Amino acid sequence: MKKIKQERDVFGEDLRPDYSIKNSHIKYRITEVEIPLNHSAEFIEEMAKKDREALIRRERIFNEKPEYFNEIQRIDIDKINDELATWNLFEYPTKMEQIDLMRSIENVGLLNPIYVTVHDNGSYNVIIGRCRLLAYCNLWKKTNLDKYRFIPCYVIPFSQVDELYIRSMMIESNICFRKISKGNMVKALLENYEAMKRVKKYRNEKNLGMELSKQFQVSESTVFNYLKAKNLCNPAQTLLYDDEISLQVATYLTKVPKETQEKILELCGKEGVKAIFRLRLLTNNENITPEQLEKEIKRVNELLPQKTKITIEVSQALLNPLMQHLLDFKRNVAAEKASRMQGKFKDVFNVRFNEKDLSYYKGIIDETVLKKLLAKNLVAMSKIK
Repeated sequence: MKKIKQERDVFGEDLRPDYSIKNSHIKYRITEVEIPLNHSAEFIEEMAKKDREALIRRERIFNEKPEYFNEIQRIDIDKINDELATWNLFEYPTKMEQIDLMRSIENVGLLNPIYVTVHDNGSYNVIIGRCRLLAYCNLWKKTNLDKYRFIPCYVIPFSQVDELYIRSMMIESNICFRKISKGNMVKALLENYEAMKRVKKYRNEKNLGMELSKQFQVSESTVFNYLKAKNLCNPAQTLLYDDEISLQVATYLTKVPKETQEKILELCGKEGVKAIFRLRLLTNNENITPEQLEKEIKRVNELLPQKTKITIEVSQALLNPLMQHLLDFKRNVAAEKASRMQGKFKDVFNVRFNEKDLSYYKGIIDETVLKKLLAKNLVAMSKIK
């Protein structure tokens, strides 16, 4: 698979956010932007015509849902490029999975042709079947047999399709059986949202949510949770796209205006916002002023997490003595703190056990001690005899 540099307008819009912040701790992406100067009326009209044609083509594709099963050809693998790889957010198979795919093709052949686009200049780009194409490349290199040099392809003229259509094909062909990280799921969903909202039928947010729900095989509520990322400022959205911050961090940031989000990122940096217990406090007040925000950041930076976890492994012989020590601590120390919190142990002292392991210890551990250790409040603990 070769990569041949094509003109940017061939591949649709760049839907990724872009940003830079002065004196920021955050790295930023540098892009090249063409600034049109003194274009003629004819040039402007030609560009407008192209935009109108693109919208008409998008509407036609959505309504007609074209199929290309009759356009099957055997294409030389050396002529197939992968210029649209950035639109495919699904993870590649492991080395072992790739070997299994090669073995399957050697044993029974290619059961499903791949999909490629063909451009006006005669070049091809794979859109569905990268793993199968890679398997053919490896088999051709390994065996030097002509049957692996030419791969069966459904060929789609690029001039007849649309960016949204290609992105949708990639998702539909992969979502059921390929792995995708949550960050990439958000990225794919947001990119499709940006492309789909340009189609007349999807101008309504509810229609969009329903279609994305079907496409990504998640609930509508999950779709709308992911779509909250639209309310992120460009720096935060870029960090989310690049998997530099989690969806949880992004969700908290959306609670405040974009200007405040940018200020938080500028002052805290991407590592600073990962401290959720601090970020929760910084995003409590959506009307906070820049001056108040700076003071609040200084204050929360001195705070420690309210709770922490300690993992203890113990041998079978010491399990009962340890449980008794923990119960003594709960009665004599934690209970006093819990009494100031309506008798609840939730934010004071919690003990959890490996349920699977405990099932083997029935008749060996003290069940009364165990129940008291798991009691959620003082009243419940006092009732256990």
